[in-house]
Amino acid sequence: MTVDETHSGTSLIIETDFEGKIHVAGAPDPIEWLVGREVILNDSGSSVPEIAAHLLYWSTLYDFRTQTRYHKDCQKRLEDGFSYTYVENPGKDLSLKRKAHYYWKEAIAKDSAIDWSHILDILRKRIEYHIGYHRYTDRFTNSKHYVSRMELCCRLLELAAADYYDMGGVYVNPRNAYRFIGRIFSQYDYDKIGADDQFNELRLSELRRAKAYKILWKFLDHNLTYWWD
Repeated sequence: MTVDETHSGTSLIIETDFEGKIHVAGAPDPIEWLVGREVILNDSGSSVPEIAAHLLYWSTLYDFRTQTRYHKDCQKRLEDGFSYTYVENPGKDLSLKRKAHYYWKEAIAKDSAIDWSHILDILRKRIEYHIGYHRYTDRFTNSKHYVSRMELCCRLLELAAADYYDMGGVYVNPRNAYRFIGRIFSQYDYDKIGADDQFNELRLSELRRAKAYKILWKFLDHNLTYWWD
């Protein structure tokens, strides 16, 4: 396959799950999108063939056909007027279901009955699953727009669920902080924000989380029902 210039500039991030097995971070990409891309790996013990095998494994999460073959088959069905019945191979169907179950395994394993933020992680995982399907089928002229909306939603989910981390120079506007006072960003945090002490960065981090959390639900309200195939 030739290098897809549209996607070759984006890195692929490989992670290890709770069992130490390799998986691709975020939404899986079609096979055609993998050629010529940089792979960022947090596990130096894996060989190149092993990494390549896992990339191919996850790129077939939605179907074993390449994206090109899928589009050709869909076009043929349209031209034939859906005059034939498409029957899925039972073994292939079982393999795809097994792969989908494994996709969810990590999210379920890290779930917690006492921490509300894991609910957001599960929602993000589901939207990432949807992103991969939209990338693979690419049925509509506005699919790219929907995918970009989903990717932004996943970013909001990450920020809203994140524990405190080093802000790394990220700017957070504190002037409208009063609008986000609540369970995440407390009145005490608001009263103390800007104080010259060791906790100010933590307060800004919590403010950032609170903003993402509040924007998230409005964003879903405006966009979620458009994300269908």
